[in-house]
Amino acid sequence: MRFIAWERTALTASPYDVKVQAPFGFVTGCHAGDKFMVQATLASMRHYCPGVPICLTVDGDFDVSDLEKEYDLVALRVSQLPSEQMRAVICGNYRAKLAAMWEGPFERYVWLDSDAVVWGDFTPQIRTDVDFQIFWSEISIPADATEIPPWLPHFYFDPMKLRRFDPDFEWRGKAYFSSGAFACRRNAIAFEVWDKAESWERQSPGLFAWGEMGMLNYLVYALAQRDELKIAVSDLQHIGGHHGIDELKQDCAGNGWHFPKQIRRPRVAHFCGRKPVLFGRSTYSRPFTIARLEHHRRRHRHLGAWLAVLSEECQIVSSKVKRRL
Repeated sequence: MRFIAWERTALTASPYDVKVQAPFGFVTGCHAGDKFMVQATLASMRHYCPGVPICLTVDGDFDVSDLEKEYDLVALRVSQLPSEQMRAVICGNYRAKLAAMWEGPFERYVWLDSDAVVWGDFTPQIRTDVDFQIFWSEISIPADATEIPPWLPHFYFDPMKLRRFDPDFEWRGKAYFSSGAFACRRNAIAFEVWDKAESWERQSPGLFAWGEMGMLNYLVYALAQRDELKIAVSDLQHIGGHHGIDELKQDCAGNGWHFPKQIRRPRVAHFCGRKPVLFGRSTYSRPFTIARLEHHRRRHRHLGAWLAVLSEECQIVSSKVKRRL
């Protein structure tokens, strides 16, 4: 079974009063320094999927009231989560995105990092018959592999260290994914299960890597191996550094600096690595810039939107200079 259409649901002002407020929604999040990016993510959600409700996880005390009003979203502040133990684990780090899994307002949701955009309406491809839908395109390690590739402990986890805690885990034959985009059922991975894996990391530093990504990949596949989590793999996340940029360029051709009306293959376009800024030399950021402009066009005309983007670019450069000084 797959979702075919969504009816936008009116959300209350706070996610703490009603645990589940809609059957499905989009979730993204940001720290103070990422606000200029998450605006683009939100704009892409509203453009291609206007009927899908949105939750924004906020890690920090900065103001997001403008985004709440502009996109009619629920702000889930990590610092206000009811569990002190949960706050201690996920506040101030990449794990903040997991607040939506344990305290979010949607029964099922698609998570997007703030450097990702909705690129066409892919919601008909979201599965309702699984607990966790991995957005990736291929098996990363053959099932008959005899050696551990060096990128596995660098980006995800160290299988040799993991044997101490889970000797039966099979690391071969998996589609290891970027955690910048996925679909999930609420509480698919219980907080107690996650916290136990956190204790392993404290006992064996370097066991998991790259923020929450290594631990999330391990738990998804370990639970699936024990038939405690039903998963599926779908080719719904596009990373230019891995998949190339030709498809994105074809989609953008002839559309100027506006969202294409027709997307050949709807999915999430994820611009991980270097931030997708306008003048970045090594990153093809046109789709993300289009989303940034779309956000500012909600309040300004064409020239005003460009001026707003250029102002953000100046602030980015200024911040870099200050850090170096």
